Amino acid sequence: MSRCTTLVVFLALLLSACAIPMTPNEFRKAAKAGEALSTFETFDVNRPVAEVGATFKAKASECLSYKIGSSHGAGSKTHYYGVTTPTVKRSKDKVELYFQVKYDNTVGDIPKDGYYDLVADAYAHGKKTRVDIYRRTKAGVLAEAIKGWASGENLGCPDPATYL
Repeated sequence: MSRCTTLVVFLALLLSACAIPMTPNEFRKAAKAGEALSTFETFDVNRPVAEVGATFKAKASECLSYKIGSSHGAGSKTHYYGVTTPTVKRSKDKVELYFQVKYDNTVGDIPKDGYYDLVADAYAHGKKTRVDIYRRTKAGVLAEAIKGWASGENLGCPDPATYL
């Protein structure tokens, strides 16, 4: 193989490894493999999945939906440059929580509501509920909030300044 062909193959492989997960399933797969600066964790809680789902729904809308912005100096207007979108999908046996971040003026293909920063799945596991969290490594504060919401022990909102 020529040097040029080798370089083209190497660059194609490199770019494919940096592909942006476009669906929750792609994000789960990437996080479980430790790709795209992401990670995976799982734990059980002593609450029914229906209660966990109700908490996720309430807390996601309260805590995870906001504009991303900055201001420069006292009294200056806030300049917004992005938005977050939480989504909670519930069925009888499973709850899915997605947290996406969409920045203004992003170039290239991205999912409709922005980049996935966290996907959490809660489902019945024996008499408990198992929660799987797939997240960007920077979203550790979000994961801690999800753990508190799932267990019902800490219903506070995470501070966006600590992970965005």
